[in-house]
Amino acid sequence: MLTIHASRQETVTLNDKEFFFLAGILGSDRLLGVEDPFSGYLTEEIANEWEASKVSLLEKNYLIREETGELSIPPDVFSRVAIAGLAERACWLKYENNDKSFEGYLHVTEEQVIQVCKCDDNHCYMLSELGTIEDTCNKLVEDLALSDQSPGDIPALLLSRKEFKDIYTCAPEMNSDELIDRLVKLTDDVEGSIALAKCMINRVSSGELQLSKWNGYNWESQNAAFIVNDSMNWLLRMSLQGDQDWLTAAPATKEQFYNMLLMWLKQ
Repeated sequence: MLTIHASRQETVTLNDKEFFFLAGILGSDRLLGVEDPFSGYLTEEIANEWEASKVSLLEKNYLIREETGELSIPPDVFSRVAIAGLAERACWLKYENNDKSFEGYLHVTEEQVIQVCKCDDNHCYMLSELGTIEDTCNKLVEDLALSDQSPGDIPALLLSRKEFKDIYTCAPEMNSDELIDRLVKLTDDVEGSIALAKCMINRVSSGELQLSKWNGYNWESQNAAFIVNDSMNWLLRMSLQGDQDWLTAAPATKEQFYNMLLMWLKQ
């Protein structure tokens, strides 16, 4: 039997097998972003892996053996693994800016948000507590290097998702006029195309988000992306269905971006 043991961990670092075993003990079989390390294993092989993982978890003090022989879990390890494995809201986030890059998952409950990202070793994961949803949104809008300036009255643009992806991929090879020309042909909006092209050419930050909610059977998701330069933030929302081909690009203030994140993570 496993119980919670009173001690505190900072960042919890688990390999994929340790993560899977602890999540399974706590009742989770739907770890996002973590491939099943036991696919194709026989029952006896899995039992042997559990014994090896148990030893390493005890060495890390992520499991504690009590005097009675019972195993207990430190509360921070318990809560982080439980939220990562059982939370019904999650956000996959990938971004890069002038200072850093990041890819990982945010697992969300009403009380706190747990961040899970890979270590340099792809079979290792770091679980960190980010605080409340509000704390997390405040941290994100700073980490994403969003512009503080107001975008003015530029309207949203409606584009083909597939064609915009092609333009975005080819943008580094195009000059400003070529990029603007392709966007104008796609949107029929000169002012908005010029502003979006400038942001793409001079971007200081960009990234993607996938917001997911567990409906009891599977994950329902919606996608968004963003492009930022020193004077403007563009928020992109796009179709996920294979038979749909749309994307909207809209200027957004830093405050609007914060409110959008807050609404999505609280939904």
